[in-house]
Amino acid sequence: MSNVSCSGPLPCDEDQYIDLYSPFESAEFQSSADTPTMEANPEIIIVDGEHNDGEHNEDVHAASAGAEQADAANNEEQEPFSKRKRKKTSVTWKHFCEVTLDDGTIMHQCNHCGERVKKFKDGTTTPMRRHLVDCLKLKVVNKGQLKLNILPGKSDSSSTIQNWKFDNARMREVISHMTMVHELPFNFVEYELFNVVMKEANPAFYKISRATVKQDCISSYGIGRKRIQKLLNTVNRVSITTDMWTSVQNIHYMVVTCHFVDSDFKLHKCILNFVEVPPPYSGIRIYDCLFKCLKEWNIETKVATLTVDNARTNDVVAKKLMENLNIQKKLAINGQLFHVRCCAHILNLCVQDGLLEIKDIIHNVRESVKHVSASPGRLHTFGELSKQLLMPKKHLILDVSTRWNATYAMLSTALEFKEVFVNYADRETTYNTLPSEDDWKKVEDVCSFLALFNEATKIISGSEYPTSNLFLSELYGIKEALDEVTLDEDDCMKGMANEMKKKFDKYWGSCNMLISIGAVMDPRYKMVLVNFSFKAIYSKEKADEEIKLVQHNLEELFKEYVEAYKEPSVGSSRNANIGSGPSGKSSGSTFITSRFGKGIKTGSAKYDQHIRSVDCVESVKSELVTYLEEGVIIPEPGVYFDALAWWNNNKLKYKILSKMAADILAIPITTVASESAFSAGGRVIDPHRSSLGTKMVDMLICGADWYRHYYGLQKKKNKENDDMVYVELP
Repeated sequence: MSNVSCSGPLPCDEDQYIDLYSPFESAEFQSSADTPTMEANPEIIIVDGEHNDGEHNEDVHAASAGAEQADAANNEEQEPFSKRKRKKTSVTWKHFCEVTLDDGTIMHQCNHCGERVKKFKDGTTTPMRRHLVDCLKLKVVNKGQLKLNILPGKSDSSSTIQNWKFDNARMREVISHMTMVHELPFNFVEYELFNVVMKEANPAFYKISRATVKQDCISSYGIGRKRIQKLLNTVNRVSITTDMWTSVQNIHYMVVTCHFVDSDFKLHKCILNFVEVPPPYSGIRIYDCLFKCLKEWNIETKVATLTVDNARTNDVVAKKLMENLNIQKKLAINGQLFHVRCCAHILNLCVQDGLLEIKDIIHNVRESVKHVSASPGRLHTFGELSKQLLMPKKHLILDVSTRWNATYAMLSTALEFKEVFVNYADRETTYNTLPSEDDWKKVEDVCSFLALFNEATKIISGSEYPTSNLFLSELYGIKEALDEVTLDEDDCMKGMANEMKKKFDKYWGSCNMLISIGAVMDPRYKMVLVNFSFKAIYSKEKADEEIKLVQHNLEELFKEYVEAYKEPSVGSSRNANIGSGPSGKSSGSTFITSRFGKGIKTGSAKYDQHIRSVDCVESVKSELVTYLEEGVIIPEPGVYFDALAWWNNNKLKYKILSKMAADILAIPITTVASESAFSAGGRVIDPHRSSLGTKMVDMLICGADWYRHYYGLQKKKNKENDDMVYVELP
């Protein structure tokens, strides 16, 4: 397993190999259980190549030669019009060969000891089988290891030999993992060359069918689900992200992704469900499907936050789920942190409103890219012009209008080929959407301005590391850039910034409590960043008001964690003193059971409860004060700082505050983790996968995510992940 920040929900090494009688092992594999097994701790033997030629095992050579002769006899071509000879199928022919004596008598000779057995006319092999049982040299050959795994040594004259046993059950398990992770069709295992490769790798491999690998995938899903459930049972709070997607069959799917931090302060992200949502697609129906998923995993009371985009139906889902949890009093600070709006989606709305000011220029650039990529001839002409102008070999990008970062990538890339487009217009008479020089100047200004938004989107779109602590520093930088551009003399940029500010103030005009508390839980920022950034985002009076609000909610949240810590301490002390010692009492016993079956508190019991409560609260309360009074951490420039690792190293000092920090840092501020499920393997789910049944799609998508983390495979962001079309220049 790869030791990354998000190691995934399957870290158990003891479960890496399945048991002998597992779901992957059929009767034919179980029949091999009586064969000798490897030693528990195999030794490594170095075989020197210089001394290997003189003393080689002649019996092994004889056995191999006999097997080759038997195979040659079986594969011997028949003469035309002749009766076909019976194929020799007995295993004894691997140990015997036919020899002809001087008098013409045909005998069967053992390849190991050289003893000869008379050949019978009816072709029976019983005498040969009897000889194999008593053959002394054959027993020497078969004694010990079944197979040797020979690995290259450090020098050319030596090699390393390790004990090794081929396991068909383990092979079938790994094939099922490969099928899910790489989105392979089930009939992949029936490909002829796949089976040729597997037979070359190990002749003991048994060919399996697509029906078998389908059942193996179901078994792997069941094993992975048990591991996920076992891990979820150990955490108290989880954060949920969800999103919707429609397949080519017009089936609406909802993905439910879970985020949490384990006891080792490692961030986990796993897909819990990929389920169909039946019509009508209202907020109530989506809520019912979501709650059903949470109920199946037994985490309906552990949900701390719900991160969704800004669709109206999601507002209904968040409201209904928050009402349910509020009845059980499971939400922190009255649910102020529960409903998290996707920050990446809000940025997209802000920039989209600004891009409407230059929609004509964007249209010309988009049509220019379409014109070049419309035919191979135009693409070739554009490529030749790029070579003449010594342009770097890059790709033109055709954007998706609903994603501003795709539009930004299209504009910034087209800007580099500005001179190429000018020369291209001289050679293509049908090209009439060339932007003017003034348009290119506006594109350059827009790209320079949007670069800040692009970097912020990249930072907050991660799912393998905490993000709630990173956005406040980017947010105030965006606000300062908007204020600066609104003072620009360029009417185009000024109008663009004004439209973006309206959307900014709509969503972030008031303090975003999660982003602010998340920044405080980062030892690099604490309240220093809040005091510094709020003065840039708000007016002086508004900034002071928002800072006090953050401070108040931070203290209230910490008090709730103190209460949650104090109650089990008192209860555990009570239970610890009941029934201790042989007679149910001890020298320190402070509870007495009366004749009516009720516990009576003695004076020492009351004092014990009081001192534990007072000592616990006072010592824990000082953690927040101590943390905020200490200076901020200043990491080395260019070195990645892991906030969760810092809290893990200081969890003994901050026993309660570290738990609070872990829960806050586990909250994602974007739905990117859920959206990435719609692009499995770097491409949108293809027709052969989306045409499967909904339950099978759920199993394969979830299993792919679980076992990708199990093997430490990081999902690489592909070009198609953002629904972009890249045109490669020749």
